[in-house]
Amino acid sequence: MIRDFGELSELGIPLYSEVGPHGGYRVLREKVLPPISFSEHEAMALFFAAQSLQNYKSLPFNNEVQSALRKFFHYLSSDLERKIECMQQRLTFWVPPHELDVPYLKDLLEAALEQRIIQICYEASAAQERLIQPLGLDTMNGLWYCRAYCFRAVDQSQKVDLTGENIQGWIMRNDEETPLELKVLLSPEGVRRCQSDVWLSQYIKVNEDGSGTIHAQMATSYTPWVVSFFLSLGTDAHVTHPPQVRDQIRTKLQAMTAQYGD
Repeated sequence: MIRDFGELSELGIPLYSEVGPHGGYRVLREKVLPPISFSEHEAMALFFAAQSLQNYKSLPFNNEVQSALRKFFHYLSSDLERKIECMQQRLTFWVPPHELDVPYLKDLLEAALEQRIIQICYEASAAQERLIQPLGLDTMNGLWYCRAYCFRAVDQSQKVDLTGENIQGWIMRNDEETPLELKVLLSPEGVRRCQSDVWLSQYIKVNEDGSGTIHAQMATSYTPWVVSFFLSLGTDAHVTHPPQVRDQIRTKLQAMTAQYGD
Protein backbone atom coordinates (compact mmCIF):
# COMPACT_ATOMS: atom_id res chain seq x y z
CA MET A 1 0.00 0.00 0.00
CA ILE A 2 2.74 2.48 0.95
CA ARG A 3 4.56 1.64 -2.30
CA ASP A 4 1.39 2.35 -4.33
CA PHE A 5 1.03 5.76 -2.69
CA GLY A 6 4.68 6.44 -3.42
CA GLU A 7 4.16 5.69 -7.11
CA LEU A 8 1.10 7.97 -7.20
CA SER A 9 3.11 10.74 -5.60
CA GLU A 10 5.92 10.32 -8.15
CA LEU A 11 3.34 10.72 -10.91
CA GLY A 12 2.53 14.14 -9.49
CA ILE A 13 -0.82 13.29 -7.85
CA PRO A 14 -1.11 15.46 -4.71
CA LEU A 15 -1.73 13.41 -1.58
CA TYR A 16 -2.07 14.24 2.10
CA SER A 17 -2.30 12.01 5.16
CA GLU A 18 -4.05 12.22 8.53
CA VAL A 19 -3.14 10.19 11.61
CA GLY A 20 -5.57 8.72 14.11
CA PRO A 21 -8.46 6.23 14.01
CA HIS A 22 -10.22 8.11 11.20
CA GLY A 23 -7.06 9.07 9.38
CA GLY A 24 -5.62 7.84 6.11
CA TYR A 25 -4.48 9.08 2.72
CA ARG A 26 -6.56 11.38 0.54
CA VAL A 27 -6.18 13.01 -2.87
CA LEU A 28 -6.35 16.80 -3.03
CA ARG A 29 -8.98 16.84 -5.77
CA GLU A 30 -9.05 20.60 -6.16
CA LYS A 31 -5.35 20.42 -7.14
CA VAL A 32 -5.88 17.88 -9.95
CA LEU A 33 -7.34 18.65 -13.37
CA PRO A 34 -10.24 16.49 -14.56
CA PRO A 35 -9.54 13.97 -17.35
CA ILE A 36 -9.08 15.68 -20.71
CA SER A 37 -9.38 13.92 -24.07
CA PHE A 38 -6.95 14.82 -26.85
CA SER A 39 -6.89 13.89 -30.49
CA GLU A 40 -3.76 12.22 -31.82
CA HIS A 41 -2.46 15.43 -33.39
CA GLU A 42 -3.26 17.45 -30.25
CA ALA A 43 -1.34 14.97 -28.11
CA MET A 44 1.68 15.14 -30.41
CA ALA A 45 1.55 18.95 -30.46
CA LEU A 46 1.48 19.13 -26.65
CA PHE A 47 4.32 16.64 -26.31
CA PHE A 48 6.63 18.52 -28.66
CA ALA A 49 5.66 21.88 -27.17
CA ALA A 50 6.84 20.62 -23.78
CA GLN A 51 9.89 18.92 -25.26
CA SER A 52 10.96 22.20 -26.89
CA LEU A 53 11.93 23.38 -23.38
CA GLN A 54 14.48 20.60 -22.92
CA ASN A 55 17.53 22.73 -23.80
CA TYR A 56 16.71 25.40 -21.24
CA LYS A 57 19.09 25.07 -18.31
CA SER A 58 16.68 27.07 -16.13
CA LEU A 59 12.88 27.23 -16.14
CA PRO A 60 10.45 28.74 -13.62
CA PHE A 61 8.81 25.28 -13.42
CA ASN A 62 11.59 22.90 -14.44
CA ASN A 63 10.57 19.89 -12.33
CA GLU A 64 6.93 20.24 -13.33
CA VAL A 65 7.80 20.03 -17.04
CA GLN A 66 9.70 16.78 -16.53
CA SER A 67 6.94 15.19 -14.43
CA ALA A 68 4.27 16.30 -16.92
CA LEU A 69 6.18 14.70 -19.81
CA ARG A 70 6.60 11.42 -17.88
CA LYS A 71 2.93 11.38 -16.96
CA PHE A 72 1.88 12.26 -20.50
CA PHE A 73 4.02 9.55 -22.09
CA HIS A 74 2.80 6.98 -19.53
CA TYR A 75 -0.79 7.21 -20.77
CA LEU A 76 -0.12 7.21 -24.50
CA SER A 77 -1.19 4.24 -26.58
CA SER A 78 1.65 2.07 -27.84
CA ASP A 79 0.85 3.13 -31.42
CA LEU A 80 0.99 6.86 -30.61
CA GLU A 81 4.10 6.34 -28.51
CA ARG A 82 5.86 4.78 -31.51
CA LYS A 83 4.75 7.67 -33.75
CA ILE A 84 6.16 10.24 -31.33
CA GLU A 85 9.43 8.33 -30.97
CA CYS A 86 9.70 8.20 -34.77
CA MET A 87 8.88 11.88 -35.13
CA GLN A 88 11.52 12.76 -32.53
CA GLN A 89 14.11 11.57 -35.06
CA ARG A 90 12.66 13.81 -37.79
CA LEU A 91 11.48 16.94 -35.94
CA THR A 92 13.50 19.12 -33.57
CA PHE A 93 12.51 22.35 -31.83
CA TRP A 94 16.03 23.60 -31.20
CA VAL A 95 16.88 26.28 -28.66
CA PRO A 96 20.55 27.26 -28.27
CA PRO A 97 21.74 25.74 -24.99
CA HIS A 98 23.39 28.17 -22.57
CA GLU A 99 25.41 27.57 -19.41
CA LEU A 100 24.29 30.80 -17.72
CA ASP A 101 22.68 30.17 -14.36
CA VAL A 102 19.40 31.95 -13.65
CA PRO A 103 18.91 31.06 -9.98
CA TYR A 104 16.15 33.59 -9.30
CA LEU A 105 13.93 32.96 -12.32
CA LYS A 106 11.05 31.60 -10.25
CA ASP A 107 11.37 34.49 -7.77
CA LEU A 108 11.12 37.03 -10.60
CA LEU A 109 8.03 35.33 -12.05
CA GLU A 110 6.33 35.22 -8.64
CA ALA A 111 7.15 38.90 -8.05
CA ALA A 112 5.61 39.77 -11.44
CA LEU A 113 2.47 37.73 -10.70
CA GLU A 114 2.07 39.20 -7.21
CA GLN A 115 3.10 42.72 -8.37
CA ARG A 116 5.76 42.95 -5.64
CA ILE A 117 8.60 45.45 -5.53
CA ILE A 118 11.99 43.77 -5.10
CA GLN A 119 15.59 44.82 -4.68
CA ILE A 120 18.23 43.60 -7.12
CA CYS A 121 21.94 43.95 -7.71
CA TYR A 122 22.22 45.38 -11.25
CA GLU A 123 25.57 44.39 -12.73
CA ALA A 124 26.52 46.99 -15.34
CA SER A 125 29.83 48.86 -15.39
CA ALA A 126 29.56 48.82 -11.59
CA ALA A 127 27.20 46.91 -9.32
CA GLN A 128 24.19 48.99 -8.29
CA GLU A 129 21.36 48.30 -5.86
CA ARG A 130 17.99 49.03 -7.44
CA LEU A 131 14.31 48.68 -6.65
CA ILE A 132 12.25 47.25 -9.48
CA GLN A 133 8.77 45.93 -10.05
CA PRO A 134 8.95 42.97 -12.45
CA LEU A 135 6.33 43.14 -15.20
CA GLY A 136 7.01 39.76 -16.76
CA LEU A 137 9.60 37.38 -18.18
CA ASP A 138 10.65 37.01 -21.81
CA THR A 139 12.82 34.36 -23.40
CA MET A 140 14.69 34.67 -26.69
CA ASN A 141 17.34 32.36 -28.16
CA GLY A 142 17.52 30.39 -24.92
CA LEU A 143 18.18 33.45 -22.75
CA TRP A 144 15.85 34.99 -20.17
CA TYR A 145 15.02 38.68 -19.76
CA CYS A 146 13.00 40.44 -17.08
CA ARG A 147 10.73 43.31 -18.11
CA ALA A 148 10.62 45.64 -15.15
CA TYR A 149 9.83 49.15 -13.99
CA CYS A 150 12.90 50.70 -12.34
CA PHE A 151 12.41 53.03 -9.37
CA ARG A 152 15.86 54.60 -9.69
CA ALA A 153 14.28 57.93 -10.68
CA VAL A 154 11.83 57.93 -7.75
CA ASP A 155 12.29 60.82 -5.28
CA GLN A 156 14.48 59.50 -2.47
CA SER A 157 12.23 61.19 0.10
CA GLN A 158 9.38 58.89 -0.84
CA LYS A 159 8.85 55.69 1.10
CA VAL A 160 8.95 52.50 -0.93
CA ASP A 161 7.71 49.24 0.58
CA LEU A 162 10.37 46.58 -0.05
CA THR A 163 8.70 43.19 0.19
CA GLY A 164 11.04 41.09 -1.92
CA GLU A 165 14.39 39.43 -1.38
CA ASN A 166 17.82 40.60 -2.50
CA ILE A 167 18.22 39.03 -5.92
CA GLN A 168 20.38 39.46 -8.97
CA GLY A 169 18.83 40.07 -12.35
CA TRP A 170 18.79 42.16 -15.50
CA ILE A 171 16.47 45.03 -16.35
CA MET A 172 15.43 44.74 -19.95
CA ARG A 173 13.60 48.03 -20.28
CA ASN A 174 12.70 51.11 -18.29
CA ASP A 175 9.34 52.36 -19.56
CA GLU A 176 10.25 56.01 -18.80
CA GLU A 177 13.39 56.00 -20.96
CA THR A 178 13.59 58.34 -23.93
CA PRO A 179 14.17 56.00 -26.91
CA LEU A 180 17.23 56.41 -29.09
CA GLU A 181 17.15 56.38 -32.89
CA LEU A 182 19.35 53.60 -34.26
CA LYS A 183 20.55 53.93 -37.87
CA VAL A 184 22.93 51.41 -39.46
CA LEU A 185 24.28 50.83 -42.99
CA LEU A 186 24.83 47.14 -43.81
CA SER A 187 26.78 45.21 -46.42
CA PRO A 188 25.08 42.10 -47.87
CA GLU A 189 26.94 40.01 -45.28
CA GLY A 190 25.82 42.45 -42.58
CA VAL A 191 22.22 42.02 -43.72
CA ARG A 192 22.53 38.23 -43.50
CA ARG A 193 23.94 38.34 -39.98
CA CYS A 194 21.39 40.87 -38.73
CA GLN A 195 18.55 38.79 -40.18
CA SER A 196 19.48 36.03 -37.72
CA ASP A 197 18.67 38.34 -34.80
CA VAL A 198 15.00 38.35 -33.81
CA TRP A 199 14.87 42.01 -32.78
CA LEU A 200 16.99 43.58 -35.57
CA SER A 201 15.51 41.49 -38.39
CA GLN A 202 12.16 43.31 -38.25
CA TYR A 203 13.80 46.67 -38.98
CA ILE A 204 16.03 45.70 -41.95
CA LYS A 205 15.34 47.25 -45.33
CA VAL A 206 17.16 45.34 -48.08
CA ASN A 207 18.36 47.10 -51.23
CA GLU A 208 18.46 45.59 -54.73
CA ASP A 209 22.20 44.86 -54.47
CA GLY A 210 21.72 42.91 -51.20
CA SER A 211 22.99 45.67 -48.92
CA GLY A 212 20.61 47.20 -46.43
CA THR A 213 19.78 49.66 -43.70
CA ILE A 214 18.38 49.51 -40.19
CA HIS A 215 16.24 52.29 -38.74
CA ALA A 216 14.78 51.47 -35.31
CA GLN A 217 13.92 52.89 -31.92
CA MET A 218 15.97 51.43 -29.07
CA ALA A 219 16.00 51.83 -25.30
CA THR A 220 19.11 53.36 -23.75
CA SER A 221 19.61 50.14 -21.76
CA TYR A 222 20.17 48.30 -25.08
CA THR A 223 23.33 50.35 -25.77
CA PRO A 224 25.94 47.85 -24.42
CA TRP A 225 24.42 45.02 -26.45
CA VAL A 226 24.13 47.14 -29.62
CA VAL A 227 27.76 48.26 -29.30
CA SER A 228 29.03 44.69 -28.89
CA PHE A 229 26.84 43.31 -31.66
CA PHE A 230 27.78 45.80 -34.37
CA LEU A 231 31.41 45.81 -33.29
CA SER A 232 31.43 42.07 -34.00
CA LEU A 233 30.26 42.75 -37.58
CA GLY A 234 33.39 44.75 -38.37
CA THR A 235 33.22 46.57 -41.71
CA ASP A 236 29.92 44.87 -42.61
CA ALA A 237 28.05 47.39 -40.43
CA HIS A 238 28.39 51.17 -40.14
CA VAL A 239 26.43 52.72 -37.27
CA THR A 240 25.57 56.32 -38.21
CA HIS A 241 23.31 57.07 -35.23
CA PRO A 242 23.02 57.54 -32.23
CA PRO A 243 26.26 59.37 -31.28
CA GLN A 244 26.69 57.54 -27.96
CA VAL A 245 26.77 54.16 -29.72
CA ARG A 246 29.31 55.46 -32.24
CA ASP A 247 31.44 56.91 -29.41
CA GLN A 248 31.44 53.64 -27.47
CA ILE A 249 32.35 51.63 -30.58
CA ARG A 250 35.20 54.03 -31.27
CA THR A 251 36.42 53.76 -27.65
CA LYS A 252 36.38 49.97 -27.78
CA LEU A 253 38.25 49.98 -31.09
CA GLN A 254 40.93 52.25 -29.63
CA ALA A 255 41.28 49.98 -26.61
CA MET A 256 41.60 46.93 -28.90
CA THR A 257 44.19 48.71 -31.03
CA ALA A 258 46.23 49.48 -27.93
CA GLN A 259 45.84 45.91 -26.69
CA TYR A 260 47.06 44.36 -29.94
CA GLY A 261 49.48 47.13 -30.89
CA ASP A 262 52.61 45.27 -29.69
